[in-house]
Amino acid sequence: MASTIVHGACFRCGRVKNLRWNHSLDRGECRACRARRAPQETCTGCGKQRRVNARTDDGGALCVTCYARTRTAEDACDECSSIGPLTTRVGGKSDGSRNLCVRCYRNPRRECGICGRLKRVALKATATTPDVCPTCYQAPVIDCSICGQQSLGRRTTNHGRPRCFACQAAQQIDAALTGPDGTIRPELKPVRDALTQLRRPRSLLSNWHSLASLRLLTDIAQGRFDLSHDALDARPQAFSVTYLRAMLVAAGALPPRDENAARLHRYAAEAVTDITDPELRGVLSRYARWHVIGRAKTDRHGYTTAPVAARCRGDIQAARAFFNHLNAGGHDLDDCPQACVDAWLCTGRSVRLGFIRWLKRGGYLPQARLPVPVAQKDPSHDIDPEDQLALARRLLHGPDAASVEDRAAACLILLYAQPAAKIVALTIDDVEVRDGDTYLRLGREPLLLIPPLDALVTALPVAKPFGTASTLADTQWLFTGKNSGTHLHPASLMRRMNRLEIITRASRNTALLHLASTTPPAVFASLIGIHANTATRWAELTGSAWNNYAGARR
Repeated sequence: MASTIVHGACFRCGRVKNLRWNHSLDRGECRACRARRAPQETCTGCGKQRRVNARTDDGGALCVTCYARTRTAEDACDECSSIGPLTTRVGGKSDGSRNLCVRCYRNPRRECGICGRLKRVALKATATTPDVCPTCYQAPVIDCSICGQQSLGRRTTNHGRPRCFACQAAQQIDAALTGPDGTIRPELKPVRDALTQLRRPRSLLSNWHSLASLRLLTDIAQGRFDLSHDALDARPQAFSVTYLRAMLVAAGALPPRDENAARLHRYAAEAVTDITDPELRGVLSRYARWHVIGRAKTDRHGYTTAPVAARCRGDIQAARAFFNHLNAGGHDLDDCPQACVDAWLCTGRSVRLGFIRWLKRGGYLPQARLPVPVAQKDPSHDIDPEDQLALARRLLHGPDAASVEDRAAACLILLYAQPAAKIVALTIDDVEVRDGDTYLRLGREPLLLIPPLDALVTALPVAKPFGTASTLADTQWLFTGKNSGTHLHPASLMRRMNRLEIITRASRNTALLHLASTTPPAVFASLIGIHANTATRWAELTGSAWNNYAGARR
């Protein structure tokens, strides 16, 4: 008697699946159980013991793989007219149906009976069940047999019982972080808690074997790799190492440190490795460590900012390039002629002159003279003030102009001339609300924010959905970064400003000129956090005279 498809519990494995019901036996079993008990023969194509899918003309067995490889057909596709096996075959064409090959066939798209979206059908509707899309078919909503919650998961991953993705991810994380002694190291338990609290555990399960940071974390937990900054520094500084280090620091497994300063010291050590001359190696090492890195200024949090680190690397690169220039000309530091120095300074003078001056102060280059100082140029500002104010108004009053973060950062640049490195380092302690007014501390004196900029700033920080950064985020930063416990990188903010057609340097110059022409230097210097001498120079550029301001105030 012919068998039919029903939905129920398989009498062999007990799993609830689509069953092939045999009326003669009055039982139903799933496809997997039918496949396990199906007779097997040696395939004439591959020589393996496989299930018989078809037979050759002489009666030989063919498995499903060899049958699909050797199958031929004489049917033509109604779409592309190619001759070959068909994916769909219809008897009559009065209803518009056609014979289609695998290249021309498109799965039907119908409304999913679970999520309601119009998607491809993965499980066709039956008399008791609706059409199911691939997403809902692979991740149905189940009652987890471990935690008891109703969530997305698998129906039979817990020994035939349902299990949600969160519990499945927790078991996989525990297995990866358990050491040889059968326990999780105490310093890694906060990392374990952060990973198990992810909002999308299914994403972690899907990418577990492709994430280098998780593989490295597993090696640390298994004792194959030391849990220290030095061990991480010894590896290539890829994004996975940087991301894992930030996660370990935010979880308390590693002590915090100044990452930009550490990278600078590592860069300085690598810059002198291939210099064979001991004297040149010693000169470059002293210049890099004591003059460049040792004099690098830190921000108000005591850390080296990314722009300062980039400027230091540029100075070290310029010094290294000067030594290559000396070697190419066959000179050393004692017999370097003036022509060699002039040829070196003819391009990029503002960057290269600092190292030449340092060498002269140290008694090197006795035959060379320093060039005549060049008068300081006026800052370039190519943005029309009216256009900049119009852009600021659009970002202030247009909720659809950009995200809250981008609108707040752009207004701080356009109106208050703040650099990107200073904006990303703002914390919640810099924001103060008094008597309904919002103040932001950019300099010595708090700055009263105009509405609606005050609402934008008080709406920060915005939670980030980036993996462990969503659970280990340091809420002190107004502009949180992608890595755990870090703020946004200045270069990332500048790229986002460029997408808003904001050129940071030119916009800051325009804002400084406006402030210098309308506000006394001592006032706006203390409000936006620049030196009084710098504010005075900007006032001189605008032709503003504020000599009588102090007397008028008195």
